[in-house]
Amino acid sequence: MSLHIEKIGQGEPLVMIHGWGMHSGMWMQARDLLSQHFELHLVDLPGMGHSDNIDVYNLHTIAEKVAQEMPANAYLLGWSLGGLIATKIALITPIKKLILVGSTPCFVARDDWQQGMPSDVFESFFAGAMQDYQGTMNKLLALIAMGSGNARATSKILREALSLRPAPHQQGLLGALDILRTGDVRADLPSLKMPTLVIHGTHDKLASLSAAEWTAKTLPNAALLTLPSAAHEPFISHPELFSQKVTEFLHL
Repeated sequence: MSLHIEKIGQGEPLVMIHGWGMHSGMWMQARDLLSQHFELHLVDLPGMGHSDNIDVYNLHTIAEKVAQEMPANAYLLGWSLGGLIATKIALITPIKKLILVGSTPCFVARDDWQQGMPSDVFESFFAGAMQDYQGTMNKLLALIAMGSGNARATSKILREALSLRPAPHQQGLLGALDILRTGDVRADLPSLKMPTLVIHGTHDKLASLSAAEWTAKTLPNAALLTLPSAAHEPFISHPELFSQKVTEFLHL
């Protein structure tokens, strides 16, 4: 299968990877701003948006698939689950710069990692996704927007964007959730030497700020940008500021 990748704009290539249960239409608030400076490659992950599902759904196979279809030596940006996948891609193929948005190298808490989501909370979410996709998505969209300062408007934009493309394949949803459950790239971060920007909303309810701080400290060549009054989706709640900071970092 081939991935659906929308290409828009002119300039150096910037590959953008969305989060769980979403699709590349989620970038619409920042897309027009960023496409003035870059050739955007907006990826629909397997089983989501307009991309077909893939038989083997794990972090390595998804990263390999995106790496095969993205332009060489591109800038790479990942949000949430997309940040975990982008990190894995950066380990297996050369990229110029890396941007991680609302992301964490290990999503679920472990004995040696308290910055993640409590495992019982995650397992409850996993069960909900299997039994009631729409109800689970409604809760997720509310959590994504919560704390952004304009949560109601942000949640409306998320819902409208999500409705523009087909509902995800269940196998893709569950496979991507399993990546969040098992994915752990903490030990790999010191080997990533490329310039990296870690962007995190101070009011993020899904990925902890402490995880972003740890990531920025552990990566050899990283900076942390915190966005006050932003939550898990700063590219929707603060598109102008988000696009400005991304452009400034990539043009350094």
